[in-house]
Amino acid sequence: MVFGTYFKTIRSFACVLGTLSVVSFAYPVNPLPRTVDNGGDSLAIRTLGDEHYRYTQTEDGFLVVADSAGIYYFADDKGAASKFKAKNKGERSAAAEKFLNKLDKKNAFKKHRERHPDRHKRPSNAARAKRASWVPVSSMADSSNASDANLPPVLRFPKPEGHANGTNRFPVLLIEDNSTKNLDSASLYAILNQENYTRNGYTGSVRDYFVDQSSGKFVPSFDLYLVKVNSSLSSYMGRDYALIQEGISQLKKKYTSFNASLYDSDNDGDIDALPVLYAGAELSSGGKTLGGYQYELQWNECGKQDAGGGKRFNSYFLIQQKEQLFPTFVHEFSHTMGLRDHYCVASDACYSQYQNSQYQAPGAHAWDVMATGMYNNNGLTPPNYSAFERNFMGWLDYTTLDDDFDVKMLPPLNSGNYALHVKVSSNEWFVFENRQMVKWDSALPNHGMLVWHIDYSQKTWDDDVLNDDPAHQRVDVVEAGNKRVTEYYDGFGSYGGGNLVDDPFPGSQNVTQLSPLKSWSGTQLLSGIFNITEKNSNVCFSTNQSVSVGGCEIAASSSSVAEISSSSEPKNSSSSIARSSSSSELKRSSSSRTRSSSSTWVWPVSSSSVMTDVSSSSWVSPISSSSFKWPESSSSFAWAGLSSSAENAVRVTPANAAGRFEMRVVGNIVMLTGIPNEARITVMDISGHSIMMQENVVQTRGMASVNMQPYGSGIYLVNIRGKFADGKTMNKTVKVMRR
Repeated sequence: MVFGTYFKTIRSFACVLGTLSVVSFAYPVNPLPRTVDNGGDSLAIRTLGDEHYRYTQTEDGFLVVADSAGIYYFADDKGAASKFKAKNKGERSAAAEKFLNKLDKKNAFKKHRERHPDRHKRPSNAARAKRASWVPVSSMADSSNASDANLPPVLRFPKPEGHANGTNRFPVLLIEDNSTKNLDSASLYAILNQENYTRNGYTGSVRDYFVDQSSGKFVPSFDLYLVKVNSSLSSYMGRDYALIQEGISQLKKKYTSFNASLYDSDNDGDIDALPVLYAGAELSSGGKTLGGYQYELQWNECGKQDAGGGKRFNSYFLIQQKEQLFPTFVHEFSHTMGLRDHYCVASDACYSQYQNSQYQAPGAHAWDVMATGMYNNNGLTPPNYSAFERNFMGWLDYTTLDDDFDVKMLPPLNSGNYALHVKVSSNEWFVFENRQMVKWDSALPNHGMLVWHIDYSQKTWDDDVLNDDPAHQRVDVVEAGNKRVTEYYDGFGSYGGGNLVDDPFPGSQNVTQLSPLKSWSGTQLLSGIFNITEKNSNVCFSTNQSVSVGGCEIAASSSSVAEISSSSEPKNSSSSIARSSSSSELKRSSSSRTRSSSSTWVWPVSSSSVMTDVSSSSWVSPISSSSFKWPESSSSFAWAGLSSSAENAVRVTPANAAGRFEMRVVGNIVMLTGIPNEARITVMDISGHSIMMQENVVQTRGMASVNMQPYGSGIYLVNIRGKFADGKTMNKTVKVMRR
């Protein structure tokens, strides 16, 4: 395997002829309470965990264990079934109540975990140590702690899989048996592919979800193939790979014209991903569950399977059709693109109680589709990818958060695809994003600025245990408030979301600063994030405590999205010449020169003020007007007239000094004032890539105009950097929408 092009972590998976240490990626079970018939009694239970370890408990938290007949009994302190049949609270016998009152619940869970080892085990440290002698050990510079000194060298952060970008097709295998039939294929096709799918409360289709996350950079489509296996689906429990193998065999028999080349977008010889959906609800019995994870055939006994045309099936995920299809599909498909689990996966800490702990239940919880957020709105509205996840996929470029005197503004992540970034090292950083409760984020616990602390470790990435250590989570939400997630169940937004409402800034507790900002090693990166304000769906703050954001009004006028009409006609003017009584006449060539000193401009001979007719011609002609006066301050100005074919706008100011920055929009022209002389102005696309055509910027002392007409419809970033005469600096980015 090549790290960065086909990077998959490893766990052990039991095969018929032996065991190989590899990794499958599971998903957390939906803990929605359900009522079952427990030997004639109605019993309310909930199941928690994932494919690696699951347990069932009553609504009041007592562990229950099913016997061979499927009857639940309360677990004893050894994690085994006691003699007391499980019943709801208020229906238990006195003897059962006495037994439960004396029960050590914590020890019962611990012993139960020991009795049910992970079917998909992770490699041990000892196994990792058994490596070829030629593999160098890591240096301290590459290791997060001294104990890692004998591990293989840390490789830099991995890349997503090749099929994460582009318009790509994927085969989906629907498998039924003689007694359990596939769901209606037309309905399944719509759930996966239909644009703007909203039937039955859906927020969108799977295609819609990934198009929205990638801002259109990744457009998947899913082709359905329906097959039948002769053996019962339940007979494949414990040998899941055999179901995949048989399903592929039946596909090739039934669809003789199957074209595997349609499904290998990166042309590496492997089908990019094979979603396998078996008919009915999830099958589980005797501690065995069919599917519920993403995996690779190369790690099973059967190995990669021939797909025809020199292609092979390898990466797949296996889930059920009937229950929670949408969130599990999105979660597991995200694994095929390289993302890891961000809930607590393997540690005993995952299911511990934290009422009396300095820590809280680990995981990104309802904020993340790679955690329990996949079940938001009962699975119909999994949350948006975080900025970290989008950046990993190559769908978002971070903007560096500068420590200066500027007011910072975060537009909503869902509409702006914009996030700020503070780097600690190549493996550790902070991400600042604005999450608003619309569309895919409409079922979040709250809205505001989320602060993520990312700390990449190859070992935890390999083992898929990024958030298993409550004392050091690797994909961590830095909580604003003091509400705590005291148990696993509380991390589900639909059930325990009240424990998460204080996580964003300012949030439910109106937390307006994060100070200081420190790395895991204790290094101070910033004195803090101050004056955090949320207004009109934007979040504003400063990195200097003395800088007020004034209720976000300043940032809203200078950094929020400004709308530009695609029409070439300037606003508020019915003629081809817009007149102003206070602008001075300037002569300017329409050449490609982008920046000018004051000597570039030709002043009128007389002191009388003029109006400027800026036309498509090379020079502007003066129009007589009243006597000329300089503006009284550097923040006041007058704009020159713009014709319908205007290429530039010009204006003048006196001596340059740091003042109030303002942005105005006239027609296709973005007008900037209060900027440094000779400022560097860059127009970028929303991803931060420079696209500026130099001839479209005109600049004079403290002012500039940018003609957006050549760029077409879309959202753009305009960055202004420079130094004022008084020594103060500016590094400001404004967002412009051209419709």
